[in-house]
Amino acid sequence: MAPLPLNRRRFLQSGMAASATALLAAPGGPAATRSTAFAAPAVQETTNLRVMVWGRPDTVNWAYQAFQRAAPDAARGITVEPVVGGPGDQEVAEQFRLLLSAGGQDMPDVIRLNRTQVPEFAAAGVLADLTDLIAPYREDMIENALQLASFDDRVVAIPTQLKSKVWYYRADLFEEAGIDPAAVTDIDAFVEAGRTLNEALPESFISSMRAEAPGYLQQSIVTSFSPIAFYDREAGQFQVTTHPGFRANYETLDKLRAPEISAPVDAFTPDWAPAFGDGTIASVLINEWMTGFLPLYVPEQAGLWKVHAWPNVGDSNEGSDAGGAVWVIPAQAPNPEAAFEFLATANLSTEGSLALLEIGGLTPFVTSAREQVPSMPAPEPAVGAENPIPWPPDFFGEEYFPVVFDAEERLTWIDFDPSAPRELSLWFEWSERFVAGQQGIDETLEGLQADLESQIGDPWQV
Repeated sequence: MAPLPLNRRRFLQSGMAASATALLAAPGGPAATRSTAFAAPAVQETTNLRVMVWGRPDTVNWAYQAFQRAAPDAARGITVEPVVGGPGDQEVAEQFRLLLSAGGQDMPDVIRLNRTQVPEFAAAGVLADLTDLIAPYREDMIENALQLASFDDRVVAIPTQLKSKVWYYRADLFEEAGIDPAAVTDIDAFVEAGRTLNEALPESFISSMRAEAPGYLQQSIVTSFSPIAFYDREAGQFQVTTHPGFRANYETLDKLRAPEISAPVDAFTPDWAPAFGDGTIASVLINEWMTGFLPLYVPEQAGLWKVHAWPNVGDSNEGSDAGGAVWVIPAQAPNPEAAFEFLATANLSTEGSLALLEIGGLTPFVTSAREQVPSMPAPEPAVGAENPIPWPPDFFGEEYFPVVFDAEERLTWIDFDPSAPRELSLWFEWSERFVAGQQGIDETLEGLQADLESQIGDPWQV
């Protein structure tokens, strides 16, 4: 039998609106493997969708503008209200937990998460199951994007931003120092290029790190060794002391923190953006989301920055920062049908994908949209737009899209489990001590392993 449309009354009658705390606590049973499903009838009246994000509301506004372009008639029946849940994805996830523990009152219609948090909520059965609804779009999505939105063979999210590994560098400074990025094929070559750069331009550095190694960098390093996970579920044990990716992370950080390689500036501190502006930071191993930041930091440097594939760590340059960002529809969302129509049109349709690229610089993962990108002219600047993102080839050069498309084909991520937020927190705490020189690689790995075992135990029993 086809599932009945999930309206608010039927959801309450189903018994699934019982304590969300119990749902999150139950490791077994249907709720642990299957999220709530609903059908999506046409929206008949004006509906206001509350959409929770982190940082700034741009991503919601971009999605709604894309929706308006792709489906203007449908958009007249839906409005959106951005809700900023905190500065980062972890704060948004905590807001989601609090809403669940309160019985779902004031639950937004849509929540933006990273792949990091998806297993926790999907395993608990508190996300809408989108498997059937997304079927018409599957063939047009690249496989990595579809897998990013899936859990336990079900689609529980709609991808919106892949976070593949991209190396951004100042082409003018590299040329002045005699560095050919194409010759930088692995981390050792990257470090050697950093020495060359600093010798030629003593005030410039190929990387930056002072007191902490950013999480995006560490996730990008270890995912070169995919498949990788904190916990080996088959063996029933954590594996940070045995999986080569975790050791390679600290070996790489050890090389990057050398004073001639990294500027003494930490990411997203007050000194970071100015360090790009004055040439102190001449290069950054990061992820494609930097396209939305660097032009805002240094708009006057359009044409000076280029992109390139990451150098290999080990034998690979695949990987990502947390896989990517996704939209989820909570099982207790007030307007799930309208939420899906809005999200699918903006993110999965050809027209919506191209609009998101023009408006927010989000690289399409929809094949039909990708095919049109090489022949697209630069869009007209949006009049009065907040935080306008320039057309990426205008800022980063014509090679921008080929580099990013290739990187997205190499997208991998940590195989996160329901305890991923706590695992990442412990990992980054131990990494901070390592970067500060408080302990070596073996002590760091052994300490992290011990903390994971004692503080988490079985990460699937949450």
